[in-house]
Amino acid sequence: MKKMFYISIILNIIFILFGIYMIHKRGGINYVKQKLHLTKNPEENYHVKYYKAKKSIFDVMPTNENEIIFLGNSITDYCDWSELFNNSNIKNRGISGDVINGIINRLDQVLKSNPKKIFLMIGINDLSKGKTVKQISKEYEKLIDLIVKKSPETNLYIQSILPTDNRKKLQIARIIELNKRLNELSKKYNVVYINLFDSFTGKGHLLNRELTFDGLHLNGKGYILWKNEIMNYISKN
Repeated sequence: MKKMFYISIILNIIFILFGIYMIHKRGGINYVKQKLHLTKNPEENYHVKYYKAKKSIFDVMPTNENEIIFLGNSITDYCDWSELFNNSNIKNRGISGDVINGIINRLDQVLKSNPKKIFLMIGINDLSKGKTVKQISKEYEKLIDLIVKKSPETNLYIQSILPTDNRKKLQIARIIELNKRLNELSKKYNVVYINLFDSFTGKGHLLNRELTFDGLHLNGKGYILWKNEIMNYISKN
């Protein structure tokens, strides 16, 4: 019995030492914290740093009259809108990973030029973080209300959230419901709602695979379609 007891102790010590070695090899205490969800995941840390960097850049950018601002998250951020439309008045103020409250936090910077037009697309990251459609609608209304009050001469265009085809959390039904709410808010505040969702859908209301490289973000063909869908709003005085 004593022999088995000592063997058990030795095996447990070996197991513990092996565990300590593996934890050390994978990053030590930071690895443990991450596994226990005591620290933000690397993707969240990246987006926080990227947000701060982009915001600081936008803060020092020169402004001009008749600016047309594209405002949103990575789907907006990834495109060179000025070059796409061959229009130097167009400014890209998208930040990858951004959410509605992130835009509210930097809204004074966005509105400092009293822009002629704002093309807004935001909310997909709020959905991915688990917020309800009701919560997002409330935050979105706050954002619209602030833009209308702080910059009443700006023409605001609410662009629908696009369909997706790569995130289980982002059920298409929730996106459709949120777009319905955005349409209602647009009518309430007398701003323009642009339904892009229908033009980007493929089978099962999912994002058309010909327009994306990952089921969420757009490829060149996707941005050309977007351009064509809003061209009349860009050129309209």
